[in-house]
Amino acid sequence: MCQVVVFRCERWDESDQFGTDPWITDVVPPGCAATVSLRILALTRDCWKCKESTVCVVGLYPSRPARTDRWARWVDKDSRAWIKPLLAEARFEKIAESIKPRWSSTVSRRYLSNGCQHCDALQGDFPVEEDTSDLVREDGVDALDTLLVAQVPTPVWQRVVHGERGSGSSLLM
Repeated sequence: MCQVVVFRCERWDESDQFGTDPWITDVVPPGCAATVSLRILALTRDCWKCKESTVCVVGLYPSRPARTDRWARWVDKDSRAWIKPLLAEARFEKIAESIKPRWSSTVSRRYLSNGCQHCDALQGDFPVEEDTSDLVREDGVDALDTLLVAQVPTPVWQRVVHGERGSGSSLLM
């Protein structure tokens, strides 16, 4: 599936930049696996407000990474939406419940965010991503905790990597 998306990306021209045709369809091309085994990664850190230890869902990484998958992908608001039910099904209810829309004064809007499992305080994307990136740069992806390994439809993973039209999730590095 990656090769199909890369081909579409390479053939993208400037006149199509505002088009609506998605690069990634929901139909898996022949010869591609229907699912990808993904590690859902977490960082345990102290909450800024109550100082208790809390778990933040921070990254996605294939269980069998390709040569091009040297870094984990940051979990953004779109990824959190489909990760939340996976966590709940896997009996990580407290972590799943802590992922919900919250108001951020920093960005002046609500967004689906990580929260403290003790006091429900927003654990902002910037400080969490900064802590996570520092850890990954020093010790690699395996420095993060793997909450679970889930079978995710290949088109969902391709949307994380590439986005709908080339604006995929950022890398944790």
